[in-house]
Amino acid sequence: MAGLQIRPRTLLLRAGVVTGTGLRVGVEGFSLRFGDGLGEVTLLPDFGSESLDDARRALEQAAEALRGSGPAASPEEIEQRIDAIPALARAPASRAGVELVLLDAASRQAGQPLAGWLGAAERVVRVNALLIEDTPQALAAAARARVREGFETIKVKVGSASPEVDHQRLKAVREAIGPDLRLRIDGNGAWTEAEARQRLIDCAPFRLEYCEQPVAAENVDGLRRLRSLARVAADETLGLSGSEELLLGGDRPAVDVLVFKLCTVGGLLRARRIAARAWQLGVEVTVTSALDGAVSRAGAAHLACTLPPEGPADGLATGHLLEQDPGCYSLSHGMLQIPDAPGLGIDPAVMGW
Repeated sequence: MAGLQIRPRTLLLRAGVVTGTGLRVGVEGFSLRFGDGLGEVTLLPDFGSESLDDARRALEQAAEALRGSGPAASPEEIEQRIDAIPALARAPASRAGVELVLLDAASRQAGQPLAGWLGAAERVVRVNALLIEDTPQALAAAARARVREGFETIKVKVGSASPEVDHQRLKAVREAIGPDLRLRIDGNGAWTEAEARQRLIDCAPFRLEYCEQPVAAENVDGLRRLRSLARVAADETLGLSGSEELLLGGDRPAVDVLVFKLCTVGGLLRARRIAARAWQLGVEVTVTSALDGAVSRAGAAHLACTLPPEGPADGLATGHLLEQDPGCYSLSHGMLQIPDAPGLGIDPAVMGW
């Protein structure tokens, strides 16, 4: 066993993605290999992950700790290995990547798809379509195209344009997809609470499925208050220390939906524990991409397989945004197909190992 192998990587986007925090053209991170297992570290420091330098140091410590070890026999053993690497406690994206490479190696060794090894049946995963176009006309055309492809949930980024422009953009999308399909928006924390309150009032005619992160991550009380106007989801807030208690503790949860990115929540196993508590409290859970490559999205898809299928569509149909996307799962009619193969089902050679 060669131990944990680490390789820097940058994912470039076909076109810039505009969010409430600005324009993104690429994503830095690392590719990982452990035996035949694959992992990926996606770094979004503005959204709760560690920096590139902190990730490198955490991964070097993980490589030293894992030297000479083989595949784990259980998820519990993987958690024990992770917990024994102090730097990973402060580096959620690196923690998620190391956990995933160990999960993939272990489930490959067991001859089971990762979801099956975790006790769930692998299945197709219902996903939403993310629209990145700017103008109302372009958004409407893209929305109609995604509906023809079979998507039943559409997501639009908001917050970077004026309220009037965003209103026209959402109006165009709702008219394009009709009254019955689901429409969700993501503010990426761009609004003040007062701005978010007015935007949600203005959006009432569009019958939103929910609004993701309307206010800054730290404004948990604001998220809770905005629930009186619309269903609200937390994304970036999950990157805060103590986020589970902030969002799910107290007399009433702060949000209606939790949006899991592996790189901010700290990995698949931690996400499963939080999700179990959330569902007991009536809070739904969805799994989404952080503009990850195919390996991390595959891990997120297997996580989705372990969650109740009646939850919101998952945000994992983002591979088309990348210039290159080797190893990606098959996508058809708004459904992501999980391969019937051990582990993640991705050949290391396809990923350049």
